Amino acid sequence: MRVRAFSTGRARQKAGERGIRRYLVDAWRDDTLPVHIFLIEHPRGLCLVDAGQTAEAARPGYFPWWQPFFRLSRFELTPGDEAAAQLARAGYSPRAVRWVVLTHLHTDHVGGLAAFEAAEVVVARREWNDAAGMMGRVRGYLPQRWPRTIRPRVVDFTGPAIGPFPGSYDVGGDGALLFVPLPGHTRGHAALLVRGAARSYLCAGDAAVRASELATTHPDVAQWCEREAVAILTTHDDRASALV
Repeated sequence: MRVRAFSTGRARQKAGERGIRRYLVDAWRDDTLPVHIFLIEHPRGLCLVDAGQTAEAARPGYFPWWQPFFRLSRFELTPGDEAAAQLARAGYSPRAVRWVVLTHLHTDHVGGLAAFEAAEVVVARREWNDAAGMMGRVRGYLPQRWPRTIRPRVVDFTGPAIGPFPGSYDVGGDGALLFVPLPGHTRGHAALLVRGAARSYLCAGDAAVRASELATTHPDVAQWCEREAVAILTTHDDRASALV
C-alpha cells in the first residue's frame, strides 16, 4: 500500500514558554509547523487520515473570540492548500476517497472535511462525545462547524489488542487499516496503524509534535514501533514527507 503525505498549510504558534503570558503577549514564533494529512492507497479504496485545515481558519473572526485556546496559534493557508485541492492536483478525486479516519476533532484535523461527504468518516466514540455541544466548545472544539451532510461512523475499539494498544477497529475489513486508541493529546485521540506487506506506518496525529518525540509522550508505543519497524507519522512533523 502506498502512503502519501500532504501539508494543508502551516501553523504558527505563540512565542514564549507555557503560561498565561502567552495568551496576553502578541508575539509569534518565526518558525511554523506543517498540518499534514496522509492518503493511503488501500486495495479496497482510498483512505485519508484527517482532513486538514480550512482556508477559512486564516480569516479574522473565524474562531470564537472568547475561547483562549485559539489565541495560541494561527493558521496560514489558502484554498489551494486545502486537502481536496491538493488531492485533486495529485490526480485523486475527493469523491474517490472511501474512508476518512479522524485521529481527533480539533479544527486543523477536520477543517477540510466537507469536501469528502461521499466518504465514510470514522471517529472514536470518546472523541465524538467530548467534542459535542457546548462542552465541546469549552474544550476547544468547533462542533458548530461540522458539515451537516456528514454522519460519521462512531466506533468503539472492540477488536483485538495489538502491541501496546488494548483494542482496535478494522477500517478496511482485512486487518491492514487498524484504528487504535492513543489518548493523551485529547481523551479520545486515536491513531491509524497501516500494515503493509513491505512497510507499516502509525499515523499518530497529535500524539507528539514530531515522530522523534513519541518516545517522550508514549514511550511504550514508540518502543513497539521500533521493534516492529513501524514508521511513525505525525501531523506537525516536517520530516513526515520523507518518511513515507
